[in-house]
Amino acid sequence: MSKNRGFTLIELMVVVAIIAILAAIAIPSYLDQVRRSRRTSVESALQSAGMAEEKVRADCSSYANSFTTAPTGCTTTMGGNPYTGTYYTVAAPTSVSASSYKIIATAVAGKTQTSDKAQGQDCSTLRYDFNLTVPGGIGKIPAICWGN
Repeated sequence: MSKNRGFTLIELMVVVAIIAILAAIAIPSYLDQVRRSRRTSVESALQSAGMAEEKVRADCSSYANSFTTAPTGCTTTMGGNPYTGTYYTVAAPTSVSASSYKIIATAVAGKTQTSDKAQGQDCSTLRYDFNLTVPGGIGKIPAICWGN
C-alpha cells in the first residue's frame, strides 16, 4: 500500500482563497492607518507653526505671513516650515492680521493622502485658524479630521 504525500490542488486553492480574503480585509485597513498617521504628522506641524506664530507675535506684536521673513520692524521669524514630509504642502500663513492667521496644508496631487477621509469627511485639506477676537480662538478645520 503506497501513501501519497503532499497537498491536493483543492486544498491548495482553499488556502489561497483564505489568504486572499484576509488580504482583502487587511490591506485597506492598513492603508487607512498609514494615511491617518501621515495626517497626524501634518496636524502636528500645523500646530507647531501656530506656536511659532505666537512666538513671533510675542516679540513683534503682529503675526508673520511667511515662515522665514519677520514682520516689518522685527527680527523674529517662524524659523521655517515645520513640515518636512512629502505628502502635504503647507502654505505660509494667510489672512494675517494683528489678531488672526490661517495655516493650510493640502495633500499633494497623485499621492495617497488625496483620498484621506475621516467618517466620510474629506481630510485632504486641513486648516489651522487662530483668532484672538473669538472665544476659544483656535479652529481646526475640518474638525472631524483632527485627532481622528
